Amino acid sequence: MAHAITVRFDDEKTITGATHFALKRIAEHLGVSQNKAVHIAINRLYDQFFPEGVAHDMPTPEELAAVRGRIPHETSTHVVDSLSKVFADPQDRVRMDASMSTFSKP
Repeated sequence: MAHAITVRFDDEKTITGATHFALKRIAEHLGVSQNKAVHIAINRLYDQFFPEGVAHDMPTPEELAAVRGRIPHETSTHVVDSLSKVFADPQDRVRMDASMSTFSKP
C-alpha cells in the first residue's frame, strides 16, 4: 500500500525549508511531475547518505555514451537523457506518469 504525506512549503528557501517554486522549477527542469521530482530528490539524498544501498535504474553518463556510440549514424534513432526532450508538452508527461503508475499495481 502506498503511503502519503502532506508537504508544507516555506515562503522562502532556507537550509531546512523549501519553496513550492523550487519544487516546480526542479520538476520542469527534469521533465517530470512535482510528485516524481520529490521522489527523485529523496532518492538522491538517500543515495548520498547510504551509498551501499544504491540501485541505479538510470544509465550512467558512461553507459549513455556507450549506447550512443552503438547507434548507426545513418538512422534517425537517438538516445535521450531526459523525458522532457521526448514529452515537450507538460500534459504529455502527466499522462505518461499516470500510465506508468499502472505498471506497478498488481
